[in-house]
This record gives sequence, C-alpha cells and structure tokens, in this order.
Amino acid sequence: MEKREAFKFTGQDAANYDDLLGPILFEPYGRYLASRIEGANLKSVLEIAAGTGRVTRHIRKALPSSVKLTATDISNDMLSIARGALKDEEISFQIEDAQNLSFEDNSFDLVICQFGMMFLPDRNKGFSEIYRVLRPGGKLMCFTWDDTLNMPLFKAIINEQIIPIFSDEDTSRFFVPFSMHDPTALKNHFVEAGFKSVGVEWVKLNSSAPKAENVVNALFRKHMLGKEVATRDPALFEPLASKIENEIIINFGDSELEFELSALLTVGVK
Repeated sequence: MEKREAFKFTGQDAANYDDLLGPILFEPYGRYLASRIEGANLKSVLEIAAGTGRVTRHIRKALPSSVKLTATDISNDMLSIARGALKDEEISFQIEDAQNLSFEDNSFDLVICQFGMMFLPDRNKGFSEIYRVLRPGGKLMCFTWDDTLNMPLFKAIINEQIIPIFSDEDTSRFFVPFSMHDPTALKNHFVEAGFKSVGVEWVKLNSSAPKAENVVNALFRKHMLGKEVATRDPALFEPLASKIENEIIINFGDSELEFELSALLTVGVK
C-alpha cells in the first residue's frame, strides 16, 4: 500500500501554503534565521526546501550582494510561486532533490534548511549530501519543529481534534513535520554525516493572526489536514472546522491572536 502523505502541497494547495501558512508559521522563523547569518566571509549559499520563498527573501536581504544564493526545492509548484513572488535576479532557483543534489563537492559556504529535512524519505542521505556540497569550514543551519505537545496551537488542532478521528489507523503521517524534535537524534544525524561542532538550541518565537478564521483556514479548511478529514468522512468537515475555530477562540481569542511557536535550530560545521 502506498504511504499516504498529509503534508504534500501542489497546485492551489501550494498557493494556500504561501498565502495562509506563510505569515503565521514561516515569517517569524525566516526573519530569525536571517538574523543569525554571518555573511561577511560568504561567497555562495544554498537553501534546501525553499518552498514558496518565504525564507529565501529574508536570506537574500541578509547577504551581501556579492554572495550567490541558490534556492532549491523538489516541488516545481512551490518554487514557481517563489520565482514569481521574488523576481530577484540575484537568486538562482533550481528544482533539486535534497537526497541527490546535482552540485559538485565543496560548492557552498553555507547551507540553510528551514522545516524541510523532516520530509525526506532518507534523512541520512540528505544530511550526507549537504555535507558533500559544503566547503571545508562551511556550515549547515537547520530548523525543525518542536513536538506538537509543546505548541498549544498545534496541540489543540492536531492532537486534540484531528487525531481522534483517525484513532483506528496509523496517524504517524500527521506528525511528520514535528518528527525531528529530539535534540540527541538531531545531533546524531549531523555527526553521522561528518559535521563537527554541532549545537542544538530551542528557539521559541511569538506569532500572530488577525482573526481565528485565518488560523482555521491556514491549518484546516485550506490545508491538507482538512482534506484528510473530508476524505475520511465529508460530513465531519464543517462541524470539525467550527469546533476548531471555537477552540482557537477559547484559547487564543477571536481577533489579534497571539501564540507561541517552538523549534530547534541545529548548526554544524564541515
């Protein structure tokens, strides 16, 4: 049986990903990650799993104009949005499989991956490929989400509302984006690939949304999670959407919502 994916975004789903999820989840960490870049001695930077370019924009602004930035993703639909949104001649966009990069050995001074490594079928191969294309002394900066149980927003939606509906089947697909939250396992991935001076730190950032409806749209109505529920039982979709919105209002308010996100930043040097 083919393994089902709950977080694969193509076509209109890719546009929804950018418009709805982008401001809530990826902008805060994109700005933070860019602030951690030390660009003075860089010549070339590679972004893995660039998606719709939310992080790419901030990376480009953080780099001197002389630095070459290559933004890659395995999804042409996602990367097409990035190309159209950024329209920046100083960014090279390429379709790439992070497990089989087309670049030569020792090509980049810095590789950045924000919330992408969790989706690789062979994570060890991905880390090894990144290590290969880095120059000696080069650095990998990798963000992965914390456990849903440590983020009230995700816990309220996924653990408390979505998972009970699928309690009679394997629900691991719903936790793929949050499956790399163990700092020891993260460090082991880096070390096994050859990285040194590996450090892992938790980064908790506040995010916001203008209305509870925005969050429901982003994480259910126009998200693959909602499609999963609709596929399971179409009659459940609207009642659950309303229930999720009510829970969000109870926990975070109806307007000008604020909530804390949590992720792990792992950095290693070749």
